Amino acid sequence: MDLPLVCPHNGAFVHDYEHEGLQVFVKDLNFDAHGNPVILILTSRGMETGPQNGPRVWTTVRWTGAEWEVREAFPSDNNYDAGGLHIEPDGTWRIIAPTETGPQPYNTGGEVAVWTSVNEGAAWERTCLATRGSIYNHTYVRRPVNAHPEFYAFWADGHTRQPSDSRLYFCNRSGERVFRLPALMTGDKYDPERVVPNEVIEEAGAAGEQGRRQWKGKAVR
Repeated sequence: MDLPLVCPHNGAFVHDYEHEGLQVFVKDLNFDAHGNPVILILTSRGMETGPQNGPRVWTTVRWTGAEWEVREAFPSDNNYDAGGLHIEPDGTWRIIAPTETGPQPYNTGGEVAVWTSVNEGAAWERTCLATRGSIYNHTYVRRPVNAHPEFYAFWADGHTRQPSDSRLYFCNRSGERVFRLPALMTGDKYDPERVVPNEVIEEAGAAGEQGRRQWKGKAVR
């Protein structure tokens, strides 16, 4: 390819979402065991918040070495829901992101879930609901580089419709252990606080809220 790229349709072109009337929000970029890029995106029908521009769909875009493979994953309710894609040594793909509806629905963030795929995005399973019964939306989940299994994602929360406090969180690889940093630290070292999900929500979860959820991705091409 000749640089700079001066038109959209060139050798770096991946998929024509404009033709489909969709907007694209890039969430993460990682690489598989062969060094091929895997892009995590979210597609939407418009820039405004609310149900009118749904469904918003998390999607993986992988270079196979010969072509781009585009696979839809699972839905979300805001364009700016942000999460990270881990590609693990055993081949597992793991997304940690606020894909579940939170206390301020259709605003940025929600409840954080862990999704895994063992077939390069062909199908996904929600293996853990890391946060439940929150008073604020959780959002902007980040993937640490060379992440330790006990510090696999970190993010912040906050009320998305009015001024509020905002706290920092992190979780382990499975999402079953979530910790919150102290809101005020005046010394050099503090222990994080273990976050215990709301008891009422936890009981309701016995009927399925915390249970595993499967989502068979759709191959776009």
